[in-house]
Amino acid sequence: MSWLLPSALAIGGIAAVVTVALHFIARSRPLAEPLPTARFIPQRPIHARTRSIALTDSTLLLVRVAALLVLAAAIAAPVFAAARNRVARVVVADRSRDVANIQEVRDTVRAVLRAGDVLVAFDSDAVTTALDSLKQVDTRGSLSAGLASAVRAGAALAPRADSVELIIVSALTAAEIDDATPRIRATWPGRARIVRVASTPATSAVPPRVTTSATTDDPVVAGLALLGVTGTGRVGSAEVRLVRGRVSVADSAWARDAGHVLIHWPADDDNALWPKRNSIDAIGAVASSGGVMVGRFPRLWVLSGRTVARWADGEPAAVEHATGAGCIRDVGVVFDPAGDATLRPAFRELVQPFLEPCGGATATAPLGADGLKALAGEGPLAAGDALRDRSSETSRWTPWLLFAGAGLLILELAMRRSSRTPA
Repeated sequence: MSWLLPSALAIGGIAAVVTVALHFIARSRPLAEPLPTARFIPQRPIHARTRSIALTDSTLLLVRVAALLVLAAAIAAPVFAAARNRVARVVVADRSRDVANIQEVRDTVRAVLRAGDVLVAFDSDAVTTALDSLKQVDTRGSLSAGLASAVRAGAALAPRADSVELIIVSALTAAEIDDATPRIRATWPGRARIVRVASTPATSAVPPRVTTSATTDDPVVAGLALLGVTGTGRVGSAEVRLVRGRVSVADSAWARDAGHVLIHWPADDDNALWPKRNSIDAIGAVASSGGVMVGRFPRLWVLSGRTVARWADGEPAAVEHATGAGCIRDVGVVFDPAGDATLRPAFRELVQPFLEPCGGATATAPLGADGLKALAGEGPLAAGDALRDRSSETSRWTPWLLFAGAGLLILELAMRRSSRTPA
């Protein structure tokens, strides 16, 4: 048994001790005895009390102390854990385009997964799934998404296991690691087992040429010009068109061709047909796998699709939709035309994933030995109690204890009134 708020027990114990101490301080009337000179004393009521230390009404005292202790136990919220004595596993499996052979991932997961374990499959997002549903997805992998889902799965397993083992089955390319990965990995309180599978061959990082009808004084076009990608042309299978107004029928038809990427990045609200937010607000940062840009950005729309960039609170800031053999990327980041935010290096880092082929870039170089060592960690397996999320945990005994405490208080009130009633 454990307590969600053990400090309540200490407070309840102190209150019980104070109640016992006060109960020993009793007040009583002195005996009335006539004095010879009493006839010279004026006739008036006599009010006199004496203090004495004595244990009286012991049953009433026990009821009061019991009520305090029961209420303290209710607030402390007892949790009775089931018998555990086992090691559970959270298996994080890579199903992204970075994996060369998804069958290798399935075979590896099948060898380590046991009844009661949890399988987390990740690409650009992560879901808890079954082994039979593990299929490859044509998007870039994000180990941060997989680890975040694994931490939640570990917290769910913790009440049923003494220890939880984290197993990562992934191609572990450098592209799957971002700035958030080390911080999320640090939230797992134990070592991890790393099982690396073959990755797809890396492609050359040649930036595509971007075609657009917007003028050069447009802030986004000016920022892309510093990357040297604006103009016309075609590189490999990727061709990118930037639309700062409304998407036309011709734009949509163009995007359906293989290798075409249409970026719909409206300059203002009039050129966007996306649903508006219930309450328009502002946020201080936007992040993609390429980098983070800090600033004051208005959030006007609600975007849905494969997430390419996120706001600081996790909501999508840019998404991708497949259309035919190509794709359309919707970007909801608005810049002040009079500002110079798009001319900064942070903007160029942010937009790199927007220019990649549909589904994201293919695998890059494998993660180095130092990165693997940091990802694996050291020490024992994660203890179940260290993974438990106490903030969202509740006790099913609290309502019953509160009911019992209320009953004892009612009983105490009835006993106190009956003791005052003259016989």
